[in-house]
Order: sequence, then structure tokens, then C-alpha cells
Amino acid sequence: MTTLTASELSGEAKLFYLVGPSGSGKDSIINSLRSQLEADSNLLIAHRYITRAVDDSGENHIALSVPEFTHRKHSGLFAMDWQANGCNYAVGNEVNTWLSMGFSVLFNGSRQQIPLAEELFGERLRVIALDVEPQVLAERLRKRGRESEDDIAARLRRSEQYQASLPEDCWRLDNNRNLDSTVSKLLKYIEAQTTELYIQ
Repeated sequence: MTTLTASELSGEAKLFYLVGPSGSGKDSIINSLRSQLEADSNLLIAHRYITRAVDDSGENHIALSVPEFTHRKHSGLFAMDWQANGCNYAVGNEVNTWLSMGFSVLFNGSRQQIPLAEELFGERLRVIALDVEPQVLAERLRKRGRESEDDIAARLRRSEQYQASLPEDCWRLDNNRNLDSTVSKLLKYIEAQTTELYIQ
């Protein structure tokens, strides 16, 4: 894959908003993608700020206390923020700075907040929705060992409802099997979008 630099893609920067149900593999994809980016890549991956301690979930986020988060929000330091699962989430204003410099940005978003992302990022926004078969998702959730069978069943029901409500123009990315294949498809999509050659 040819990696174009920010100067070569000035004005074509996009905001790639990755969404999917819990257990769909967003963190694994982002971590793999991060390890493959070249030093002069046009793509930057934004950390999320979360009022949750760093754990072994695989997510590389910045943990803030609730007072810290509130202070940063009231100081206008977030490009976007939302609440989910009893925690506060945000991405910082560095996202807007990077976009204005010609860098494209990817971050782990919330399906419920797609309308807010559309309002904030407009035509730059590209929603990428992970598709995972229910039986595969259930098995991944069981392996995590965090939820009971009732909790897993509830997550599967919510996932089905959310997936059915996704925007028609979002790009669907299959993540049922091979991680390397998924990341390869994602990289090709990102390159095509930033050079405006991609055709659905």
C-alpha cells in the first residue's frame, strides 16, 4: 500500500468514525492499524479521554477523573464528548487541529452519537461500521469473561437494533474472522477515501 503524506493530501482530510458493538473488535483493529502506520502516514489515530481506569481490555485511552473531565469540557478542550456505560468519553481538540493541517483522523466512536458526529464534522465524516455475526460476537463476549449469559443476550439484542439503525451511507467492514484481512481492507478504504477514488 502506498502511504501518502499530509502535504500530498492537503484539503482531503477525513474523519473516520469507527463504530461497532462491544466485542466486535474495535480495539484490536485500532491497535493493529496503529502498528502498521508508517512514519509519514497521513492518518492519525486519536486517543479517547474516558472517566475509567486503564485496564486489560486492550484500549489505549487516557484515563481522567470526573473532575478532570468536567474541567476540560468546560474549558472547551474537547472536539466531541458523550456518555455511555456509566462513563464520560471524549476526543480532544487536537482532532480539529490535525484535520485543519491536512491529516486524516480515526477514532473509536459511539453508534448512538453518529448524529452528533455528523453535526460536528460535516462532510469530512466517514462512518465505518463493523459487522460481526451474532454467534461470533457472543463467543467473543464469553471469552472476555465480563458478562453473564443474560448480559450477553441483552448486548446481542441491542447490537441487532443498533446495526439496523445505522446510516445507509456508512461503510460496512466485516470483522468475523481474520484480523489482518480486516485491517488490510480498512487501510485500502482509508487510502481510497483520502484520494477520493473510492466507489461504493
